[in-house]
This record gives sequence, C-alpha cells and structure tokens, in this order.
Amino acid sequence: MKRRQLIKNLGLGFGAITITPAVSSLLHSCSDGTSWNPVFFSKSQITLLTNLTELILPSDDKVPGAKELNLIKFIDLYIVNMFEDKQQKLFKISLDCFVENCLSISKLNQISNDDLESRLKYFFKDNVNSHKVWNSEYNKFTRQFEGVESNPPVEAFSYRFLNTIRQLTITSFKWSEVIGENVLAYNPIPGRQVGCMDLDEATGGRAWSP
Repeated sequence: MKRRQLIKNLGLGFGAITITPAVSSLLHSCSDGTSWNPVFFSKSQITLLTNLTELILPSDDKVPGAKELNLIKFIDLYIVNMFEDKQQKLFKISLDCFVENCLSISKLNQISNDDLESRLKYFFKDNVNSHKVWNSEYNKFTRQFEGVESNPPVEAFSYRFLNTIRQLTITSFKWSEVIGENVLAYNPIPGRQVGCMDLDEATGGRAWSP
C-alpha cells in the first residue's frame, strides 16, 4: 500500500484501542523527550519489536515512522499500565509464541527483518480466512488459562500478538503530536461542520488528527 493511501486510511477507525485520559497521558509522556528504560519488555525484545513496528509503519522522506517516533515506548508503557495481570501473562505467552513461529522459518536461527516481514504477510495477507479460527482457539485457551503456560496454540497466539502490536502501533502513531500536527489534517480550533464532503476535497485525502 502506498504511503499516502495508508495515512488516509488511518482515519477509518482501525483498531480497538480506546483513548481514555490515562492513555492520553501516557502518549504525552512518551513524547516529552525524557529518558526511558523498558518496563515490560527486555532490551532484546525491544530491538525485535522496534524493527517490527517499523515494518508496520516505516519512515519515508516526508513522514516519520514507528522507529523515529519511538512508538515502542508507548506500547511498553501501555501494556504495563493498562493491561490487567492476566492480560500481561497472556501477552508474554503470545510474544514467546511469535518468536517461536519466527524461528521456525528462520534460516539463520535468529530473527531477521525478512522473517518479520514474512510473518506479517503470512498472518495478515496469505491466511485471512484463518483469522476466525485463530481467534476461536485463542479465546478457548484464555477461558481455561490459570496463570501457567500449557501448550498454547502457537499460530493463534502469534496472530493475536501481531494484531495487538499493530493496533497499538497505529493508535500511538495517530495520536503522536508530530503526526497529529504535521501529517494528518489538523485544526486546533474546529469550525463549522460540512456534511457529505469527500475527504479528498476537505483535507486533500488526509485523515483528521484526533
């Protein structure tokens, strides 16, 4: 998908991350320029996830991507502050499953960007018809989950992990101050409402800044 079309589509309600005052505060803290040490993820996991989020939202000549915006900082803090204990444990399992899945196709016994890109294509393009099955398997496992990992369905958990990371990456991108003011259509003082106006006519194809 071309970059311009991607930015345009970000305004179509993708994802299910609710922006509460607490989440908004996290977003502001992630853009204040202060130092940060990962809380939920290890440093090696941060490296892998930074590369993954950059594949989801890469930089180009005009628009900074996930790595430049340091979106992984928000993701790390969001999970620590907004996920309940059970959700955090399940997310750790899903990350482990994703790593296992990546290594199963890796030629070098380490995860490269090509491996990550391959997994994104596998889960979101090549096997769209499996999403319903994977969600069902994941939900069945979580209903029986008692806090101890026990043979989780690897592909279902890998898909869940990627889906969550993608939602968090896009949400933090849209709500980034840099993107909101410089990339998306931005109006700090909303004016009159004009109904039935095409997005191309109203903003040149850009989604509105949150």
